[in-house]
Amino acid sequence: MREVKYAWSLMLTTLIALSMLTISGCGNDDDDDPGGGGTPTPPNPNREINNWIYDNMDVYYLWTDQIPSNPNRTQDPEDFFDDLLSSEDRFSYIVDDYQDLINSLNGVSLEAGYEFVLFRESADNENVIALILYVKHNSPAEDAGLMRGDIITQINGTTMDLDNYQFLLGNIDSDHDVSYERFVNESSAYVDQGSVSLTAIELADNPNHVAQVLDFGGQKVGYFMYTFFSPGTGQAYDNEMDQIFADFKAQGVTNFVLDLRYNGGGSVSSARNLASLIAPGVTGTNIFYENRWNDELQAYIESLEDGDDILRGKFLEKAENIGQSLAGQTVYVLVGSRTASASELMINGLLPYMDVVIIGEETIGKNVGSIPIEDDENDDNDYGMLPIVFRTYNSDGLSNYADGFSPAGDNLVEEFMQLPLEPLGDPSEPLLARALELMGISTPGRVGGRVLAPYELPVRGEAIKFSLDDKPGVNTMYLPQETLPEVIRD
Repeated sequence: MREVKYAWSLMLTTLIALSMLTISGCGNDDDDDPGGGGTPTPPNPNREINNWIYDNMDVYYLWTDQIPSNPNRTQDPEDFFDDLLSSEDRFSYIVDDYQDLINSLNGVSLEAGYEFVLFRESADNENVIALILYVKHNSPAEDAGLMRGDIITQINGTTMDLDNYQFLLGNIDSDHDVSYERFVNESSAYVDQGSVSLTAIELADNPNHVAQVLDFGGQKVGYFMYTFFSPGTGQAYDNEMDQIFADFKAQGVTNFVLDLRYNGGGSVSSARNLASLIAPGVTGTNIFYENRWNDELQAYIESLEDGDDILRGKFLEKAENIGQSLAGQTVYVLVGSRTASASELMINGLLPYMDVVIIGEETIGKNVGSIPIEDDENDDNDYGMLPIVFRTYNSDGLSNYADGFSPAGDNLVEEFMQLPLEPLGDPSEPLLARALELMGISTPGRVGGRVLAPYELPVRGEAIKFSLDDKPGVNTMYLPQETLPEVIRD
């Protein structure tokens, strides 16, 4: 039996041994001469990495009781990792570079700075177009003049179609050209804009994408578009978020719209920060979320003197909080088919404290979270894991959104049913327009007063894919590294 000790950095000052965890596969599984004689088989380079994978999964994995007792440790690490996963697990993954994983969780990637969704151009051909969802600030795409709602028709001079779009999209993490069209109001049509050259850079994306106050005859509505949860280097993004809400408060916002339609999740600490700026009347004793781990790890944490603080995230007391000023103690949350994880944690955690009105489309349904794990003892192992290790609950003990949150009735608004896309934060943008309607605020009409007939729409059918799905950090809810449990083995 191997003794496993847990050290909780910033939380614990001592190491406590666990005596009941048995790491399967010791002994003969590490023997490269299973026959017991003759010429030894050359060492398999995957074995040490797979042992590291197994040992950590055996300790932290939420479904640790379902891990196979004797998996093949000589196979490729990605395949080995997949073999350990429960059939209930939709979200655990492993990458071959831990630093790339951390960069992705922090919004750092090699790109030109635009996110998009793919559709078929027509039922009469197999052409594929990319509809730009948003352009990132301080990016080459922004510098080139690309805008939300533009339609990309070609990459590097080649028209995308059902056969080649995956190959062509494989080029956008390097320098590339795009040909695109833009809707022109005067002609009520999409007009060719030619081609622009885009440089791929290591872009640090700021998730505080749009923040503004809309004034309707003295009725002030705060609108905040947030694209992923990350505190930023030195808490820069969280600090900026605090300033945004300080401005909302100073301007006398009495209604608030939180736009998470493209937000696939991220850091639990940033979700806690955001919730603490919105929930009315909360203090540092009120529970925002509760984490529940596998049975052995849960029992261990509960035995600790500060176990309650580890298992239950409390609200922060923020001077910038606007909750008490909101009419009806209500927050309007805009969601979409890519809303997941920490975004859903936000909704679930706020529900016991205020009226949460959900507008848009059904969310992903991810009520489980992770910790990023690296091998800090083997310099030859660059792999990084993000396994599911806990399930989250709100202060009422509810975690019943594994199938997603579903907007009801007229709050079910499909973003792509009407084009062109209006700017994020524009009162005529359909999801925001619905929120304003519920506040009793009249708007000029959805999509700027235009309702295009189906045959006029430049897309056909369901979305083929979202660029957001290719991000390693998508659909994540993770504990920040500085407060994570660290496995130490003798």
